[in-house]
Amino acid sequence: MKIAFLALALWWGLVCPAQAGQPLVGVITGAPGLGDASFNDMAHQGILKAQQDFGFELEVLQPKADGEADAREVLQLVDRAGVIVLLGAQHLELAKTAALAHPEKTFILVDAPCEGLANMSSVLFRQHEGAFLAGALAASVSATGKIGFVGGAKIPPVKAFEQGYREGAAYANPKTAVLAAYASPEGDYSGFSNPEKGYRMAMDQYGQGADIVFAAAGRTGNGVIKAASDSGRLVIGVDSDQDALAKGTVLTSVIKRLDTATYHEIKKVMDKAFVPGPSYYGLKDGGVRLSDMTYTRDKAPEAVRNRIAEIRDKIISGEIKVANAMARE
Repeated sequence: MKIAFLALALWWGLVCPAQAGQPLVGVITGAPGLGDASFNDMAHQGILKAQQDFGFELEVLQPKADGEADAREVLQLVDRAGVIVLLGAQHLELAKTAALAHPEKTFILVDAPCEGLANMSSVLFRQHEGAFLAGALAASVSATGKIGFVGGAKIPPVKAFEQGYREGAAYANPKTAVLAAYASPEGDYSGFSNPEKGYRMAMDQYGQGADIVFAAAGRTGNGVIKAASDSGRLVIGVDSDQDALAKGTVLTSVIKRLDTATYHEIKKVMDKAFVPGPSYYGLKDGGVRLSDMTYTRDKAPEAVRNRIAEIRDKIISGEIKVANAMARE
């Protein structure tokens, strides 16, 4: 019996060597977890594609209702996994601590800067560039001269969205007024998980005369989209292409190719070509862009769309400089 068992084990190792050698990839999502139709879902798409291509095991840990991950569960996942992907700026200190404690493991941190660790890559986006285009578009089509911004929490990536949006609006029409509000303060990630609050905040801005609101707020942004639909106003989506969530109501979406980024970073690990340190995705390489406006081209005349394309080219060439509220480049 022992000989038969040993023969079976040897056979399995020979016919399935790749599967036997693949690591467990652990993923810690940002708030509010999967199902946000935005940041986490977009990143998850790339991770699933990588799993399909490379055949590794996958375990996903999602935060609690307040946006915080359970510390004990995080430590257990880090112990089990060979590759750990952390989605969101909220995990920056956790990622540093875990990477220092486990130099034999590989960490991929998304949306927060981190340098100097040989076992960690840091994926950053030039969201300020895409937000500049969104602000220019909103200011160009606004009938009231007043537009809004709803952020999930006052953290660097979201503040970068707001600043880029303001600068783009001012570039297109200096007389445009921008209302801004955040669902929660810095350090409180529950602001990404409250669509009811997003709805109220958006309705307040629409009530003050804004006719377009840009939501950079995770699942809270879904409430903003509903408010736009209920009030007959416009909204700008974020991270994924949210245009189809309310056809004709979502003017455009500022897309961050989190799917591309997570796939490429995992691929590097699987190909044994991992490179630590930061990498950037922006307009120039297609890492950030506006959606195709499939359902709202009637809201933006061709002349406006052409102007936005010209502004995009000027940002890429460096003729237009967009301030980045978060990156050290």
